[in-house]
Amino acid sequence: MEPLRTPLVILPMFPRFFVKLIGLVLLLGGVSMAIAAERFATVYKVHGSIVATNPETNVRRELKPGDVLLVGEQVLASSTGEAVLRTDDAGVIAVRPNSFFAMERFTASGGREDRFSLRIFIGALRLITGLIGVRNKENYAVFTPTAIIGIRGTDYEPYVLVDAVAQILHQPEGTYNKVNRGATVIEAGGGQIDVDAGRVGFAPAKADTRDSRGLLTALLPVLLQRVPKFYVPGMFDGELEEYAARELAQAQKSDSSKVLPATAPEPTASAVTPSVPPAQALKPGVVSTPDSAHCSASGIAGQWLADMDQAIVRRDPQAFVDKFAVSAKIAAQVRTSEGKVSEIKFTRDELARSTFRSLGQLTEFSTSRPSTTVTYKLQNFACKRMEVESVVIERGVRSGQSYRLESIENFTLVLQAGNWLAVQASARQR
Repeated sequence: MEPLRTPLVILPMFPRFFVKLIGLVLLLGGVSMAIAAERFATVYKVHGSIVATNPETNVRRELKPGDVLLVGEQVLASSTGEAVLRTDDAGVIAVRPNSFFAMERFTASGGREDRFSLRIFIGALRLITGLIGVRNKENYAVFTPTAIIGIRGTDYEPYVLVDAVAQILHQPEGTYNKVNRGATVIEAGGGQIDVDAGRVGFAPAKADTRDSRGLLTALLPVLLQRVPKFYVPGMFDGELEEYAARELAQAQKSDSSKVLPATAPEPTASAVTPSVPPAQALKPGVVSTPDSAHCSASGIAGQWLADMDQAIVRRDPQAFVDKFAVSAKIAAQVRTSEGKVSEIKFTRDELARSTFRSLGQLTEFSTSRPSTTVTYKLQNFACKRMEVESVVIERGVRSGQSYRLESIENFTLVLQAGNWLAVQASARQR
């Protein structure tokens, strides 16, 4: 029985759509890469159509076994296209159907300057690291629209699901990464997470994420509970590991003079166990607007923030949701993996779901607010609305690694049926 192919084979029904989709990715991403003289791989096997394009001249060529690929060339697989590439450091790249990628930088001279820098625009690859990934892993990275993937000497499968394809597969848009052997680290949203063998990490797309980071904590990448169904073996996978091991062994034996000395084992970060602060410690330290006889703004805002923070610390999603109006408008400004600022909008329920999903990945979490400013206006000698701006510092431990995030949060609090609720909320990373 023929092995199952990737679900993206449904896209041949829309060939023009797929071509337009790739064009849109390039347009929005502002991709511009110059072709370098350096080669990075040789084609070992091909099935279907795999095309390499020079972005400077638009010259296209159908790949066949024995062809050489150059740094900067853009490689596109058809809906039935698959290939195995042998990189010049004896690594392996298995190209999946409907994938689109380019090697941006590659050096394999056997020195400390060796580098592997690949960018995936759409679709999936399976990568088995060669000499660079084994001995110069600090210079090895895979870039996607939402994340940066580093490795520990690894067999792994990054999968970029863009919006149009994500809708077809009924899956969230973003970067997925399944590790078969070894481990990877995913950086996204200002944080990172380790992904061990047998697990899948996920970094949501900036255009469709519903995460926040307390408001910003949940933008960090997460580990999925199960492997998504769109992960299926490629047609060459049965021989891939044996081929990769053979090529790497031969390279190490025949080119031992260029083999870098093995790096020392990476130190294991000691787990940090910050104590959960009491509610009083979470109250703002500074409130600039003086309270009046008709409005205890500092006390109201301070207690509201303390209750919200304690709900997060206690992992109590209902108490968290109850601090926001049903129709609350919420936004967060975050830095992408490329250093740009992106604004994300979501509803109250989406905020709660994503926040507590992210908190589930943390062994410890604490937050403090060194300064808060409150302004208000009296209506009929009573305060019914106030603006709150607060600096928040969050700390936690994820996969044994401690992190610290600082952001500025703004809330518009309105008195509704005797309860103070946030009708607007925003956060921006500092």
